[in-house]
Amino acid sequence: MMQNLPWEVIPTADNGRRLIIIGDIHGMDRSLDRLLDHIEYNGDTDHIVAAGDMVNKGPHSSRVIARLMELGASAVRGNHEDRVLLALASAVGEEESQEPKESQEPTDTIDNSTSPDFQADGKKRDRKTAHQLSKKQIEWLAERPLILSAEDLAMYVVHAGLVPGIRPINQDPWAVMNMRSLIEPPRRLAHQVPGQDGDFHDYHFGKDKDQDSAQEGNANEHVDASIAFQDLIPVDTHEGRKWAALWDLRQSQIRKSDRRTVVYGHDAKRGLTVGEYTFGLDSACVNGGHLTALVVHVSKKGHVKRKIRQVPCKKYKR
Repeated sequence: MMQNLPWEVIPTADNGRRLIIIGDIHGMDRSLDRLLDHIEYNGDTDHIVAAGDMVNKGPHSSRVIARLMELGASAVRGNHEDRVLLALASAVGEEESQEPKESQEPTDTIDNSTSPDFQADGKKRDRKTAHQLSKKQIEWLAERPLILSAEDLAMYVVHAGLVPGIRPINQDPWAVMNMRSLIEPPRRLAHQVPGQDGDFHDYHFGKDKDQDSAQEGNANEHVDASIAFQDLIPVDTHEGRKWAALWDLRQSQIRKSDRRTVVYGHDAKRGLTVGEYTFGLDSACVNGGHLTALVVHVSKKGHVKRKIRQVPCKKYKR
């Protein structure tokens, strides 16, 4: 679920290192190479972190994974990696279910291949991607966590998002890989939903001096002031409230030592999005947008510095 980035790759005031966090690559291997050239990647001092959705949609998922593995990169699992792994598990289960009954043995694999979702074209593409990857590449993907933590930088990397008010280790895996927004539960249920982390029950919606800026123009949207952040429901659509704006708002309400920045991808429709404590890096490379990196280093005076770097992408015609 959650891993710490190795201490030796974390930038400090003394080591001159950089973290290069890259948004959704989606099989765009040439764009990845151009981005690495653009940022003047140096394997001796730089560490790559992919924010999920490295595969699918684009032309060369296998090449992208091979390149990241070659570079010793870190990565989090995105919804597309999850879909590919699930498609592969489904295919394995399907093959096992077709064996003669007397030769079948118990298996932990769940066969979802007969569900309507697995008959869709998207699931067929997931299986196609899975079969293009080597065994080592599949194993590498399966080992990726949902959340990477760089505690010395007060930063998390995820694919889609985090629900404010819930500790990272207690987040819903589906939400971490898929969420785009948060919606309010039905008013009649609002006070029946138990909080998932009592330590954070004091942080509710309400007037806050930083609210207007944190919500990027959405200050007029009404949210019940009695509902705790952690009671909001994550959804993968754009209805409701931007989770990142709410994350920014929550950080303004807690002590500075507890504040964390979240770097994420997933939301190509909203594109590059920079908040006070959030960086959304999916800028639709596979659709002809840009491939975006957040370059993080620490100054000689100990200040964390962040810079956005991008390269344009040529739209991939499927």
